[in-house]
Amino acid sequence: MEQSGSTTTTRSNGNGNGHAERSAMSAVLTGAQGAAGVARQRAERAAAHLPEAVASAQVAARDTQRALDGMDDQTLIAGASFAVGLSLGLFVSGAHRLLVAAALLPAGAIGLTRLRRAPLAD
Repeated sequence: MEQSGSTTTTRSNGNGNGHAERSAMSAVLTGAQGAAGVARQRAERAAAHLPEAVASAQVAARDTQRALDGMDDQTLIAGASFAVGLSLGLFVSGAHRLLVAAALLPAGAIGLTRLRRAPLAD
């Protein structure tokens, strides 16, 4: 503030109205708190369904292992070859790494099945 005679003037630093800035900051904080509340609710809902999801994943894994155990070796080799080929094709084409890894999962399961079947050498 400068005072010359009886007139007082206020100079701003060019940032605008201080009240408007506080109001905008308050709106941003309110929005962030609302988003955090929604995220917390969704996380709680997901956590409530987690035991059910884990149980169904265990059932699916057990059923898959039974199906793999029932296949002959040549079918397993063909399935593993297909999975590896698919994942290599996805990798070369520039697919996301998560998709490439997901394509390799059947090959891993088949490989473990083959290892369990292989006789141990003395």
